[in-house]
Amino acid sequence: MKYKMLSLLLSAGIVLAACGNSDDDNNDKKDNQNDEKTEQTTKENSNDDQNTDDDQSSDKATENTVKWEDVKVSPEDAVKAAQKESKGELKDLSFEKETGDWSYKVELVDGTNENKVLINADDKSVTNVEKEQEDSDDNDQTFKLSDVAKFEDALKVAQDKAKGDIKEWSLSEDNGKLVYSIELKEGNKESTEFTIDAKSKEILEQETD
Repeated sequence: MKYKMLSLLLSAGIVLAACGNSDDDNNDKKDNQNDEKTEQTTKENSNDDQNTDDDQSSDKATENTVKWEDVKVSPEDAVKAAQKESKGELKDLSFEKETGDWSYKVELVDGTNENKVLINADDKSVTNVEKEQEDSDDNDQTFKLSDVAKFEDALKVAQDKAKGDIKEWSLSEDNGKLVYSIELKEGNKESTEFTIDAKSKEILEQETD
């Protein structure tokens, strides 16, 4: 009888030990699974953060460029608005983002007076005027927009060579020749600058920064 009881107790101990080991194995598996899920979640969060940073960087780059079709005021209208504000012949015309808004800077020469008029490219409003006195010996070349190729035509020449939207552009004299200087940028890529003859639309220089 004692031997039977002893046998039963030993059997029960073995079964309990086996159950205990099984529970430990199950707990280990659960712990491993939890660790794997935590690691996977961490990687996913890291990837999400990376994607967010990339998106924000891309958005910021896009904010500093503009598609020409989105510009509401033409160069011709900007010059007319500036000449209503200040007298003078056109000496220089540039387009860029000023104080958060896309604007034209129109430089006009009237005798010895030089007036710089800032025109908002969305509503044609005058946002700033600077007046300076020039030396009478300065021989500034002035011109009319009708004397040169339209900006959109020069832009097409540039965009045929490099993708991108407008970061800035200008029309001015360079070594006795009127030229368009156009800077294009696509997303986070490097910008490309063009110097284009304003009359013949020939590319004089192309440079990537």
